Order: sequence, then C-alpha cells, then structure tokens
Amino acid sequence: MARRLPPFAALRAFEAAARAGSLADAAEELLISSSAVSHQIKSLETFVSARLFVREQTGLKLTEIGEKYLEGLGDALDRIEASTLSVMQNTKNGGLTIHLFQSLAQMWLIPHLDDFLSANPEISVKLITKPDDIEFSGSSIDIDIRYGMTAPEEHTCEKLIDEVIAPVVSPDYLRHNGPIETPEDLLGRRLIGCDYVPHEWDFWFEKMGVQDSNQTPKLMFDSRSHALLAASEGMGVAMNRRPYGDILLKRGSLITPFAGEVRTGGAYYFIAPKRSAGLARVKHFRAWLLSLCTGLGAE
Repeated sequence: MARRLPPFAALRAFEAAARAGSLADAAEELLISSSAVSHQIKSLETFVSARLFVREQTGLKLTEIGEKYLEGLGDALDRIEASTLSVMQNTKNGGLTIHLFQSLAQMWLIPHLDDFLSANPEISVKLITKPDDIEFSGSSIDIDIRYGMTAPEEHTCEKLIDEVIAPVVSPDYLRHNGPIETPEDLLGRRLIGCDYVPHEWDFWFEKMGVQDSNQTPKLMFDSRSHALLAASEGMGVAMNRRPYGDILLKRGSLITPFAGEVRTGGAYYFIAPKRSAGLARVKHFRAWLLSLCTGLGAE
C-alpha cells in the first residue's frame, strides 16, 4: 500500500519557514524564492486540509495544528538526515559548513584555511558568519566555532583556545608617540574599543592594578577586525583578544608593547552535532583545528 506522504519539497519549505518565522529567511536557506516557499506551503496545507500558518506583522506564526505537525516532522527530518550522514561518514569527500564570528573568520581562520584545503583537496568548505545564534537541527551547519564563558552543552564539544586580552599597537605609533612600557603609560593615549565588549579597557586596567582609570576609547568600532586594523594603521592602541590579532602580530603590523596579558575566563570551542560528529571530513577538520590551536593555551 502506497504511503500517504506530501511532496518532500513542501515538507522542507514548511519546516524551514517554521524555524525561521519568515518566508524570506526560509527562501535564503533553501536557495529558492520567497514565492516558491509560499507556494510549497500552500500545497502542503491543501494536502493536509489544514491551515499551518497565520501571517502577522512580525512574520509567520504557526497555528495549533502547525505546531503539532512541526513537532513530529522535525524529528522525522532529523532521523532522515542522520541516516543519510551515517552512510556518508566513512568518506572524506563532500562539503563542510562552518559557522563562526565574521571577525574570527577574517582575522584568524581564513589566513590559515589554505593549509587545510591543500591537505584535503577532496573537501569543500563553506563559512557562515551570521551573528545569530545557530541551531543545528534543520540547518546545514556541520561545525560551530563558538565563544562562551562556560563549555556549551552539545554532543561534541572541545575547547580550542582560552581567551587572553592584551593591548597592541603598531611600531609606527610608538615611533611617533613615544614608548609604552607600563599600563600607566596608556593613560591619556588614544584607545580603540569595540562595541561588542564596551568595558574591556576598564576590565583590563583593573586586572593590571590601575584603579579608577576612567579611560574612554576615543575610537570605537562594531567589529574586532576593524579595531585591530585601525591599530595596525597607527591610529591608536587596541585590545587584542586572542586569537584575533595573531596574524597581525606574526607579520609585525602590531606588537605587544609590554607583558600585559589577562585571561578573561572565556574560551572558543569546537562544536559538532550528533548528526555530523562522526563524519570523516568533520574529524579531519577537528584534528587540523586542534593542531592549529596547539600552543595557544587551552586548559
């Protein structure tokens, strides 16, 4: 007896739209148009003879029937995906989709990535740098390189790097503005800050024993990469949060003027969901990443 199943494309469109709460976001994930997503959802509603969504100003909202349908459908799609990946897990061939911060990709991973690609030519890599928190279920993401103050509770989680912060400056800045040899020498200097951690200089000064420094950055950016690049151009003193500035330090574009490293308690972690953790290509990338991070102080 034939199964009474709707078209798989309609199921995928419904599940993606339910997770995203938006036709546009679902369309971006599925690489089709918003109208195509809407058409697939309507065909599914016709098939099940029920309304699955209501439209609101803030986006799509599941009906009560839609919520019940999604609960069972999500589990079923996860099992289909896990079964498919289990068949593929013994081969390195295929692609890796990796999520991480945009600045972390730009300043750290991308400068090193050619080494991995050259050693593993059969593996393709896609980087996703959207700032949103990601959910593995229903997504194509195989690996998340995630920052946290505590270890995330995921199927596969391994610490890569303990975060350490320290002031960095360009050699040209020191030549034109005089030496910086102690934390007190930074008082009154043009400090560069980052919106994501607006009080990092206060935190650092306090840890270095400089109380009530009241040093407000004179130049602020909304990304770590821009702050470090501005420092490399001699525009002031930025805070490096390892590993963001490692490449610029290695190239000599930035230097650490004195021993002023402070641990923040945060760290970067390698995260993989159960469905992809056993894939050969994920294991190869994990091993390469751990090798890359050797010596960076993960405890």
